[in-house]
Amino acid sequence: MKALKIVAGFILLCSTALAGTKNEVGKPYKGWRQGEFDIHHIHTGMGEANFLIMPDGTSMLIDAGDLGPNKPEWKRPKVYPPIAECEHHPGKYIARYVLRVNPHHERVDYFLSSHFHDDHLCKVREGLQKSEGRNPYYHLTGVTEVGEYLRFGKFYDRGYPNYNYPLAINSDFVNCYRRFVQYHSREYGATQEEFKVGQLNQIALTHRPKAYAKLFSIRNIAANGEVWSGKGTETTRYYDLNPKNITGKQNENTKSIVLRFDYGDFSYYTGGDIVRTLLDESGSPVNIEVKAGEACGEVDICKTNHHGYRDSMKEEFLKAVNADHYISCAWDIWHTQPAVMERILSHTKGMFFHQFVWSEFLENYRNAEWMKRLYKDGGHIVVKAFDKGRKYMIYILDSSNEEMIVKAIFGPFSAIE
Repeated sequence: MKALKIVAGFILLCSTALAGTKNEVGKPYKGWRQGEFDIHHIHTGMGEANFLIMPDGTSMLIDAGDLGPNKPEWKRPKVYPPIAECEHHPGKYIARYVLRVNPHHERVDYFLSSHFHDDHLCKVREGLQKSEGRNPYYHLTGVTEVGEYLRFGKFYDRGYPNYNYPLAINSDFVNCYRRFVQYHSREYGATQEEFKVGQLNQIALTHRPKAYAKLFSIRNIAANGEVWSGKGTETTRYYDLNPKNITGKQNENTKSIVLRFDYGDFSYYTGGDIVRTLLDESGSPVNIEVKAGEACGEVDICKTNHHGYRDSMKEEFLKAVNADHYISCAWDIWHTQPAVMERILSHTKGMFFHQFVWSEFLENYRNAEWMKRLYKDGGHIVVKAFDKGRKYMIYILDSSNEEMIVKAIFGPFSAIE
């Protein structure tokens, strides 16, 4: 049944000029309405930022990266040219985007840091502006710059409350972020809470929870190498299984926070940069990405892990999530490599959406079979689930300016039952 449904959806996808949607192309995105679940993948070219508006209007910003300007010493353009507005101030750009779509304006219920890397959080570097007259002060970069314009209700990250698991966390940009949260809490009443793996609805709806209690849920699947078992609230802490996991070289990506969102039949996976392996009791490698995928199960939409880099989206993971469509948030021309896209599209009859696709890439692989299901243009990618989660659509918005013009629409698709 799922295969038939995907084929039917693909036929619709190939004809985007659908009744009720064709008139939206070329016009500003209409935005969120009560009962809809909007997931905005914001393209900056400077890191990752995803803004979610849940069916009752509860909002969450996941990540707000800031890599800093391109390094002139790079012999080849590893980093794809950022949007001009974002080269020095991606935080400001992200905040302006949120202000255009957020039903509660500057008030955002949650900020969640998927893990501690600069392209997801912030980057401290020379020449940055510092907060003025604040104790403690902090640099304005990434999420801390976003906080100049938005007010967050609650913060989640992988380190709180002690920032010492599996090892002590002490870096300039994480300390900058922590000072920002301290100030935001004192001045604006924000709170901070430990992220608990395995919990269902620890991150809860805040505006009309009763109206969607039977339809909407958020499952905490993984963080810090701890992964939900798929039953109750049982988890396995993989870093604790073998002392070599602690004494060996650390990989921040293995510690990424992973979440599954469900709205009626619709489901969405997001897992930061979760990739690589840890050792079990016998010293055998355990792929954390695969374990997270197995715990998650099938979804409609999967955001690629680690931007679709070569160490991500393993066969076992793809089989476990069995997604209809994949979305890649990328800023590096090495992200979402051909072998990875081929592997992904061999496991789905749906489409692959990428925030940018460069002309050289299109020319080199134009005859590849999987290119037929790659959306060959970039921009902000918005998923909208509606009709109590029975259906969803995918919008591509022009990111060359801030007018939120719809470039293309795919769907509607029926969600997995």
